[in-house]
Amino acid sequence: LRRSFQVAFYPSKQTMARSGMRALCLAIAAAALLSRVGKLSCFVPGPLRRSIAPAAGASAAALFAPAAFADVNSAAKKLADLSYPMVKATDWATTGVLDKYMASVPTTKEFSKAILELSVSLDPKLVKDAVQAHKKAVEAMGPNFVTPLKNHEEVTTAIAKMFAAAPADKIKAVFDATPGRDDLNAAWYAQMPKADAEATWGAFKELAEAVKAAPKTQVALAAPPSADGPVGAAAKGLADAAYPLAKSINWADSGVLDTYVAKTPANKEGILALLNAGLAMDPKVVQGAVRAHLDAMSDVDG
Repeated sequence: LRRSFQVAFYPSKQTMARSGMRALCLAIAAAALLSRVGKLSCFVPGPLRRSIAPAAGASAAALFAPAAFADVNSAAKKLADLSYPMVKATDWATTGVLDKYMASVPTTKEFSKAILELSVSLDPKLVKDAVQAHKKAVEAMGPNFVTPLKNHEEVTTAIAKMFAAAPADKIKAVFDATPGRDDLNAAWYAQMPKADAEATWGAFKELAEAVKAAPKTQVALAAPPSADGPVGAAAKGLADAAYPLAKSINWADSGVLDTYVAKTPANKEGILALLNAGLAMDPKVVQGAVRAHLDAMSDVDG
């Protein structure tokens, strides 16, 4: 779950294609699928390690304070344009900061619940638009995993519009619950060209204000999935048979998956297959699956 959200802001090539099964089985299909290639939208954290805590506070304030302006499209384009030099300068094959974070920072129940509660609140149409923008960007990218500026703008705008329509308190809950956020911000920022990072940070705060000011979409919740029919019956059989395995695994530290994510290279074909699968899914069924995961997360033990 941490990977499903965190890579939207601090993404790596490794996480895009390799976490597909996790994204799908967690049923955050569309939101998680688009974040697998969210590196193309490269939101950057605040400046300087010594001031990272105030910077994090500024980020929260910008996201949830009264807005100075409300044009999400223009603010997203500005962010994309200012961040593009860093997109081009980054070696997406060796994003060690994120890999280290994933391998060493345990997830939490609070974060898992926050990302699921946000996911069921997203407008399915805007999620699908964002996945489609990512697909176009991946199709256009070169061997270094950098997409053209126009596609970078489209991806950034699509993500911004998706979050702009979502409840601000749900976004803030994810921000507040992200484990190890400040240390990750500092480590990520230290790798960036300072001038480009500071310019991008300013544009990010402007976009955050526009997101806050945008009208919100009330999403009707889909029903949780039913065990009726042949698929439901077969799924119940699998769940019952697999439950002893589920109880025996330490889900807070799944070392086999972490090793795979850190060491297995991504490829363009795998990323496109993942995005195409997301686009082929019924958004309401996806939402119902997310709701089922949220119900389950509310009942998990330590």
